[in-house]
Amino acid sequence: MTKRASAILVPALLLLAGVFLNLLAQQWKFRIDLTEDRRYTLDPATLQLIRTLPETVTVTAYFTKELPPAMAVARQDFKDLLAEYAQRSGGKLAYEFLDPGASEELAARAVSEGIRPLLAQTRRKDRSENIQVLMGAVLRMGNKQTVIPALEAGPGMEWTLSSAIAQLTRTEKPLIGVVQGHREPSLRALDELAVQLGAQYDVEATAIYEAFPINERFTALLVIDPRDSIPPGQLLRIDEYMAKGHGVVLAYGAVEADLARTAEVGMRDIGIGPWLEGHGLRIGPNVVADERCGQVSVVQSTIGQPIAIPFPYYPLLNTFSRHPVAHGLDLVMFQFASPITFTGDSGQLVFSPIISTSKHSALLAVPLTVDLRKQWAPPDFPDGPQTVGAAVAPMDTTLGRLVVFGNGNFCTGDQGGQQVALPKGNLDLMVNAADWVMRNTALLSIRGKQKEYRPIADPGEARRTALKWMNLLLPISVVLLYGLLRSQWRSSQRKRRMLPGHVR
Repeated sequence: MTKRASAILVPALLLLAGVFLNLLAQQWKFRIDLTEDRRYTLDPATLQLIRTLPETVTVTAYFTKELPPAMAVARQDFKDLLAEYAQRSGGKLAYEFLDPGASEELAARAVSEGIRPLLAQTRRKDRSENIQVLMGAVLRMGNKQTVIPALEAGPGMEWTLSSAIAQLTRTEKPLIGVVQGHREPSLRALDELAVQLGAQYDVEATAIYEAFPINERFTALLVIDPRDSIPPGQLLRIDEYMAKGHGVVLAYGAVEADLARTAEVGMRDIGIGPWLEGHGLRIGPNVVADERCGQVSVVQSTIGQPIAIPFPYYPLLNTFSRHPVAHGLDLVMFQFASPITFTGDSGQLVFSPIISTSKHSALLAVPLTVDLRKQWAPPDFPDGPQTVGAAVAPMDTTLGRLVVFGNGNFCTGDQGGQQVALPKGNLDLMVNAADWVMRNTALLSIRGKQKEYRPIADPGEARRTALKWMNLLLPISVVLLYGLLRSQWRSSQRKRRMLPGHVR
């Protein structure tokens, strides 16, 4: 074969091989997920759900065609996710994408079906404009229908889609009762939490009456940040309710602090201590300070501008156990949290810590005065990790489960007297707790699948210094070594050229 023919044949064969491999890939799709948290691999719970669908699920996705680049990512991610669901479901899921911007009639239909219009900013002819876009989906199975009002790119897309499919397969949503009557936050203050719970449950406010048993249509109770006394008769009703197998989640702030009014911090007593002791738990009587903490803004009189300072009374928590309630969590923030201690009989109760402070923590006696000018140092945190969230499960599996957190307002929108957006981990922690006490953990592994908080571990002063010197000296050493080796090679070349018979 001539060189010219070879030069033509080899590229042609490579091109044909590429076409053949592409055709094979169209028929047998596969991919390798190299991410640590397996973010591009469907969770086993999702696979079990879509493979056992009683009938075909149809997904109608409404996505405006002209989306800003940041939002267009969500459309492509959702399309890829639906394609994988359709393939892995064995034909039990079908989907279509519609552009509601194509006609006013289609846009009106999408809105009437529950798709929520969103405002987006785009640039047209060098001008910034606000446009209204739609990016949601409607799911149907038989005569049932559910809606995903708005989708966004990110790790929660699989959870959003799987939980919507799960809603179609249920005959009735379980009902969660949010206890009121003791100055707990209203459902309005818990709207972010209610939205998260609404993916699997109906949520309803309820009161506890001493004269009547708790209505058993509630599968579980959430007692969030009670600030007034709970009468013993009502606590007895909760015990009766749990004796029937129902679960309870208690988020209790044993520390009373209102920094907007006073720097004095004291303990709160609503009469719940003996009840907790009866379930093998004690909260307090201290407040936890953590070197790994959030920040507060302080206005300095000298410059008149707010500055952010570390505030050890707001611990940032990323130390989680392997308990199901802690699954998928990456970061949670508490405020004025108290430690939880197990005081029960380990022969009758299974105590499981869920979330703890860092190893650089301190237990401070209450009452105390908060001094924002205090310069905290490592010796101020001598007490090690402190459990601030725990679960108790009776050995008798017919009895209800209990989850307790040593902070009350971590899942409310009211943080220090201000309405703020909650960290995702705070909401996931409470939803996970509700799942566990209700023994509904089938989809729990999907929520929080991808961790977004990945702090760089502190290597220590000695290793940090070694790395600095290595970064400085290693490139210089490599250049010098290369120069030395090249010099020796060139010297060897010169000697060979000078030998008799080297040039023929």
